[in-house]
Amino acid sequence: MKPNYYGLIMAGGRGTRFWPRSRRRTSKQVLRFMGARTLIQQTVDRLKPLLPPERIWILTNEFLRDEVVRQLPEVPRRQILAEPAQRNTAPCIGLAAHILQSLDPEAVMGVFPADHYIAKPVRFRRLVRGAFGAAAEGKIVVLGIQPRWPETGYGYIEFPRGTEPGALEPVPVKRFREKPNEKTARRFLD
Repeated sequence: MKPNYYGLIMAGGRGTRFWPRSRRRTSKQVLRFMGARTLIQQTVDRLKPLLPPERIWILTNEFLRDEVVRQLPEVPRRQILAEPAQRNTAPCIGLAAHILQSLDPEAVMGVFPADHYIAKPVRFRRLVRGAFGAAAEGKIVVLGIQPRWPETGYGYIEFPRGTEPGALEPVPVKRFREKPNEKTARRFLD
């Protein structure tokens, strides 16, 4: 991986999804669900073969920052930031992009949520490697999973007909459809 490749891990959260186990100071990212490592630790572990900790940045909130710093001693403290205000995904990415651009005008940034479980990390890294290559060419890249049921809580990526799931080479996207109703989600699944 090139020295101008960086990873942003989004680790905000309000601690509501796994209530009562999660709270504002113990949101799901800093909890253990599968294995001995927390979700955010697993995210960093997945990225370390591609990106050294010096090129990993984490945006979290004021309630979680101290715990994230404690759990990730390998990531420089100055790269674990508490957002000035929680404003969801786009402002988080925009803030990180601004910071990285000011530090490295040639920066290429990958964005990784801290709350994903990835069952096949080696395959995931192969996909990320290809995604960084396409992003370095000026493309916006999105990784997705093939749905197993009609889900209305997530967006859908529409690919050209004949596209095989799991391709290691980037494929042009026709469009992205944000959180459809159930009827549309069923059609997308079919």
